[in-house]
Amino acid sequence: MADGIRERKLHRHFELLDFDGNGYIEQSDIAEFVERITEAAGAEGTPQGQRFKQDGDRLWQQLEQALDADGDRRISRDEFVGAVDLHAVLNEAVKLGAAAFDVTDTDQDGRISMQEWIRKDQKLGVPRAESEQGFRCLDLDGDGFVSKAEYVKGVEEFYRSDDPQAPGNWAFGRF
Repeated sequence: MADGIRERKLHRHFELLDFDGNGYIEQSDIAEFVERITEAAGAEGTPQGQRFKQDGDRLWQQLEQALDADGDRRISRDEFVGAVDLHAVLNEAVKLGAAAFDVTDTDQDGRISMQEWIRKDQKLGVPRAESEQGFRCLDLDGDGFVSKAEYVKGVEEFYRSDDPQAPGNWAFGRF
């Protein structure tokens, strides 16, 4: 079970994934998450978009297998936040995060600009001020871009770190 800061981050991530606001993460919510990021990047039909969709499908399979305790094909907030062993799910979530980088990097220059970042976050419902703060936190070297290494490190920190000062805490806006 998650506790403290990780629990707060999981609650925040649950809110981002529950697109229809019905109190459950369902396969359609994961598909919507993937679609919005792909659409924001204009990556529909591209190899990156297809890989991202496949990674989203794998994440749903892991979520359902690991967290759907009552077998109703949906994940409640309690099932999501209170899972005893999130290891397999977190691994898939980190992979999906890495794939999101490839889709979000619309000009394929190996880094995400502030504009690319904000466009993605807007589609996910992250307020602009939080999006800008998240970008600045993940831009570890201060060069005005988030590299793939910085992005993956941030996503990894979001899911795994208990450090309240970890830059990755801002990967999905304020938690």
